[in-house]
Amino acid sequence: MNKRLNKSVVCLALLSFSAIAILAFAQNLPASTVLVPANPTSADAIKLSLKDTTCGGINRYLGNPYRVSMVQNAITVSLGEKTPIGVPLCPAAPQEEIDLGRLPAGNYTLTVNHYAPPGTGPFPVFTNYAFMVTDARANKADKYVRLDYSGHWWDPNDSGWGLFIWQDARSPTDSLLAAWFTYAADGKPNWYVFQPAWQTSTATQTAPLANSTRLPGATSPPPTAGTPSAVGTASLDFTNFGTADEGKITYTFTGGQTLTRTIQRFRP
Repeated sequence: MNKRLNKSVVCLALLSFSAIAILAFAQNLPASTVLVPANPTSADAIKLSLKDTTCGGINRYLGNPYRVSMVQNAITVSLGEKTPIGVPLCPAAPQEEIDLGRLPAGNYTLTVNHYAPPGTGPFPVFTNYAFMVTDARANKADKYVRLDYSGHWWDPNDSGWGLFIWQDARSPTDSLLAAWFTYAADGKPNWYVFQPAWQTSTATQTAPLANSTRLPGATSPPPTAGTPSAVGTASLDFTNFGTADEGKITYTFTGGQTLTRTIQRFRP
């Protein structure tokens, strides 16, 4: 009887320990610490706002020195070393902003550690906070765009030529704006813009290619507004590449021939 009773006590103790471990694993965020936005999507630039405990003392983080790393879906933020300096004025409730970036849809855990001198630590602020990133495009009408093409694109065969692409993943149609910087026939820098709608999930429709000009003035910017004029058409196509890092632009200047360039996402 005593042996059975002892086994029962041990089992209850193990269950209690497991429950405590689970509660310790699934932590809530500390006071004055929030995820921004609270319910992030794959289109959001996610930040963690936490209380800056160094403001008002003899030490303060300089240059917001933190490091963010991720192994599979486990994110770890390592706060930087404090540097002794005087802090003359501080806001009433100072916060430190940690950039976590844009994350694909999925489940994640977040751990934040205090600065740990070499050979010590880590010393956690909190560990394994669980949060979910939802798919920003899941509720969009077909055909929505599955990849985000925002960024700087270039043609490696033509130095000084490039595209800036802005894609609004929050809009129902993945609204897109492309700014093309190149050179005119006289060798001077020139800019064009176009705003094509998506024809499929990987290719856009042909859109007017606009060039803007305005007269110089005594102030900057000049008081006269720019005057855009259509100088041709352009479209983007990522169909035959299958990634968010390669594509092509097809364009035609009024009265000229149609040309196609292969483009790549620029990565420093």
